[in-house]
Amino acid sequence: MPNIKTILFIIFSLILFSCTEKFYTEIDEDVSILVVDGKITDDNGNPCEVRLFRTVKFTDDFSLEPERDAIVILHDDLKQTEILTEFEAGIYRSSSNEINGTIGHSYWIEIQTIAGDKYESTPEKMNSPFEINSIYGDEQIFITGENSKEKGVGIYFDATNQNNKASHLRWEYRESYEWHSPFKVEDKFSEDATTICFPVNDFPLINIYDASDLAKKEVNHLLTSEILQTEVKLEHIYLLDMHLYSTTRENYEFWENMKAINQTNGNIYDVLPANIQGNISSCENNCEVLGYFEASSVRKMKRFFTKNEFSLEFSDFDKSCEKFMKRYDMRTPPPPPDIYKIINSYQENTEMVYIVRWRYCYECNVIYPVNKPSFWP
Repeated sequence: MPNIKTILFIIFSLILFSCTEKFYTEIDEDVSILVVDGKITDDNGNPCEVRLFRTVKFTDDFSLEPERDAIVILHDDLKQTEILTEFEAGIYRSSSNEINGTIGHSYWIEIQTIAGDKYESTPEKMNSPFEINSIYGDEQIFITGENSKEKGVGIYFDATNQNNKASHLRWEYRESYEWHSPFKVEDKFSEDATTICFPVNDFPLINIYDASDLAKKEVNHLLTSEILQTEVKLEHIYLLDMHLYSTTRENYEFWENMKAINQTNGNIYDVLPANIQGNISSCENNCEVLGYFEASSVRKMKRFFTKNEFSLEFSDFDKSCEKFMKRYDMRTPPPPPDIYKIINSYQENTEMVYIVRWRYCYECNVIYPVNKPSFWP
């Protein structure tokens, strides 16, 4: 699912490689910024996680590297504390369940890096949840390009805050579906070749909604994923897995600013990462930091879909599996068999011409998981 690390990579790429103007001449590329992406929820199965990364370079090969061996301490308004454990490089999680996220209570974190730099977040109170009433599909026409339209299905949801006190939402979702390779072949490339796989797609999108103007905190017809008529996702069975967070106004504004940069297509003269105010600050006031530690209640829902639920006729053949041509110099080896299946070949002047298909069109395990993902019911 989307996280600040992914969003920041997109944002900084926009800043550095904008087609309208270069901004990196004003940025000290030697400054290392700590990036914090953390949350605590009322999901007792995995209540708290904090991801720490550090910017390495703003030009050429911009990247984010995990911040290892930090001390991350979770606090609540009941004066309880818990030291988070580094389960993976830069990823810290609660392990003892000393503090569970509870609606109506406040939470914050302290961070001390291995270099001795200290940071602290502003306490956030966990709001009551938005309950997901339903997830459903709605046939419509999508704009898929310049002056291009295509029929498809949008997957939407309705939700309600039952005590009418929370106003800001953020949602994440992922999809998985059963995919069948449309061609069979005898000369299998791998011993474990299979024609049935289960692709998984995460969406690095910022999805937020402000319901503060609504007298009744009930939201309807909010979009998650889109399935175009030319796609094969509904040929067998399609699964949407959704997480809906009830956030604070401050957290909403943080993501709203992140979204403004991510979707301006380079027009970011007045919105730079330095202007994005998260709730993390440096205790010494001389260390750069960007990010947010949020306290949000969460509700989850999964929903299966099939093409039989809709009147549209969806494609039963993945267009990416159409054959195509590759030209090679006579001295160049043929297309690698782990990537391409050679259907035909012939010489044309000083070139070898190969008619090929992608190998996954015969053995889907080349690029897709063969097992259902962990979130499949």
